[in-house]
Amino acid sequence: MSPIYSSGTLPTELVNLLALHSSFLTALSLHYAHNGTATPVDLRDLTGSVSNVWRMRKVTYDDIRLVVGVLGHGPAGCNDPFYLSDYGRGKICLEMRDEHKTMGGFGTLNEEALKVMFMESLDHLWRQWTVATKTPARPTATPKRRGRPRKTDAKQPSIQPFTCEPSITKFIAQLPHADIAPCASLTAVAPLQEKGRKRLRDFKDSVQQGRAQKKARETTGKENEPAPQQTQAQAQAVQTKMTDFASVRKTNLLDRILAKQAAAAAGPTPPSPAELQRKAALQRAQEVLHILSLLCASKPGLRVSFSLASLVQSLQSSIRTPLSKEEVVKCVEVLANEVVPGYMSVVRMGAMASVVVNQAMRPTDVRGRLAALGVAA
Repeated sequence: MSPIYSSGTLPTELVNLLALHSSFLTALSLHYAHNGTATPVDLRDLTGSVSNVWRMRKVTYDDIRLVVGVLGHGPAGCNDPFYLSDYGRGKICLEMRDEHKTMGGFGTLNEEALKVMFMESLDHLWRQWTVATKTPARPTATPKRRGRPRKTDAKQPSIQPFTCEPSITKFIAQLPHADIAPCASLTAVAPLQEKGRKRLRDFKDSVQQGRAQKKARETTGKENEPAPQQTQAQAQAVQTKMTDFASVRKTNLLDRILAKQAAAAAGPTPPSPAELQRKAALQRAQEVLHILSLLCASKPGLRVSFSLASLVQSLQSSIRTPLSKEEVVKCVEVLANEVVPGYMSVVRMGAMASVVVNQAMRPTDVRGRLAALGVAA
């Protein structure tokens, strides 16, 4: 460890401050090694890390502000790489200026240079404070040596010879703290947050007013019951007004119901269940025709017949969408009667029904036929 940190050279409080700065740099270097210098450091995490390294007491936000503030108020304050940003809702982050970020956002801090810069800032602030407060210079208490004692140099530029504890305590108490500036994103969303807070306040005020009115009604009596101090004429006027309002409200409700009924009657008639089944069968026509052609390929001849029951069972097991028996029968009937009447037909003989497919009349433009029937391609 450098001699500048030894308790024999500097007062205890100043040694603790330098150790705090060294612990701050160590914790910050660990964070940047894992996350990069481009990542803001949340002070809630940084204070815990610095406390673990320092091991003297719990580090607070003011300690971080003190360390950063001293760096920025020295002779090399323009080279201070750190600043504090407020991200709202209690989140304050330490960030590095763009000109000090390493290539690619990853790298290590130059801790030795920052320690020298911190000590120079303390020396500069000490000289300013001693001039402002006219604090006399006092030599460090050292053991007696042989020979003539050294004379006290009042123009000593370092704070090392000053060991007056009250002076050091006052000096450390007046050291500058870094300012916390709102980040750009917080400034942009501030009007929206204020608008939301205003709405919340208005909502809470309305709730409080409703509760107050409810409590007033409970103390004075029922809602429609006049207060004791009201005269009979006032009570009659209130009752008449409420009766008129109720009649107008009933009339308006009846008008709205009649208007809805008239609009429904003037509008288009909704399709019947049979029409809906027909449209669903037309939409499945291409898929059923494809399965039917595969079934016909396994049988010889130009005319192929199937019993309706076996065809329905084959279609149910082959079609992608599960269908009931009634839906499949409806689809076959629509194909035979409307889509491809010459290609397939349904023949009924009593209780028996068969489907006959004439492969010589296989349709060529099924999509055009479906489009003519009102089914979109």
